[in-house]
Amino acid sequence: MKKVAVIDTKAGNLFSIFSCVRRIGFEPELIQSAEQISQKEFVAMIIPGQGRFGTVMSNLRSSQLDKVIIDWYQSDKKIIGICVGMQIFFEWSAEDLDNDGLGIRGLGLVKGTVTKLKSPKQPMVGWCEIDASISLLQQKTVYFVNSYAVKSSENEIATTYYGEQFVAAIQSKGLMAFQFHPEKSGSQGEEILQQCLTQ
Repeated sequence: MKKVAVIDTKAGNLFSIFSCVRRIGFEPELIQSAEQISQKEFVAMIIPGQGRFGTVMSNLRSSQLDKVIIDWYQSDKKIIGICVGMQIFFEWSAEDLDNDGLGIRGLGLVKGTVTKLKSPKQPMVGWCEIDASISLLQQKTVYFVNSYAVKSSENEIATTYYGEQFVAAIQSKGLMAFQFHPEKSGSQGEEILQQCLTQ
């Protein structure tokens, strides 16, 4: 069975993503160090998506997995980012502040800033239809859990609306990333992940 590297951000429950990856015919492996990546052959990398931006970035930097992600991205290998796992590819997030009172710096691989949603309720929790420019994501209703998002991006391939329009998915090099949770979006989400891993 083909292996998928799931990056350990030390934030959130991994059960849903592991279960979904197995259901669509792949074997997930939790990656906690750079050495694990070099020891085995992986068809793709997944960065799961729960937790606060600042906590996730701090954990990635302390384990040096941020460098692993950057190298993987720059090598044009397949990456799937989910929720916060999408947001970290951008330049900054206002969700947390550093010691100087500024936003937290992301990986900076995609231009854009993560800001608080002007949504009717915080956080946004539930199903929402997305407006997509690629067939894989068209006519899909998917599951969101977030209070922060990117309002627009030159790499966006899907948007949605909840109080205001924001980016629902991006694509850049080998990266396909989602603000929503495909692993919690039923059969439509499974189809999205399966296509991402097999294309």
